[in-house]
Amino acid sequence: MRLAPRRQPGAGRRERLAGCRALRQTVGWGLWGLLCVVLPGCHTTNPHATTQPAMPRDGNAELILYISDQPYVTAEPAYRAVSVLAHGAAFDGDFEELAAALREAGLIGGGWRYAPDQCLDRAAIGFMICRACEIRTGLNWLLTSLGRYAWRELQYKAIAGPGSEFGLLSGGEFVGLLSRAEDYLQRTGKGEVNRVKLGTPSE
Repeated sequence: MRLAPRRQPGAGRRERLAGCRALRQTVGWGLWGLLCVVLPGCHTTNPHATTQPAMPRDGNAELILYISDQPYVTAEPAYRAVSVLAHGAAFDGDFEELAAALREAGLIGGGWRYAPDQCLDRAAIGFMICRACEIRTGLNWLLTSLGRYAWRELQYKAIAGPGSEFGLLSGGEFVGLLSRAEDYLQRTGKGEVNRVKLGTPSE
């Protein structure tokens, strides 16, 4: 009969301690990830645009053209486009006033402190579009209000394209997303009657 090897004294205790340390580390990283979603200042890791020309104020078509030329969409043009999408009219104030108005309306997170030229990831964009389109489906989105679940809900409704919620979004991709979001508002009857349409200069 083959005997099992003898365990070294104290081996069980060392294994339990190692398991506890691993669990503590895992929980710690999970909590850190959650705090980075909800607390102000955690979005400061997103990159800034290398150049950010002056924002157009001549009309929504010019805003869309401006966004389409961006390698990655940044906060100020995205905020202005979402304001048009949600309210049917352009916002005339500066970026800080715009951010305050969107925050009060619940269209951006209460702890968001993006700079005007800071790139937005898909999770942040998903959050704004879901709120602007009054999307209240998807259990995870309803329970957590986390942007990653908002992005997945937009994918489910064929408003957002493929791709992880953690990456950045090009200006051209954002323009397409806005167009599909407008179509969703019109199709569901959630859009205002006299909306200012986001369009291209040719429209």
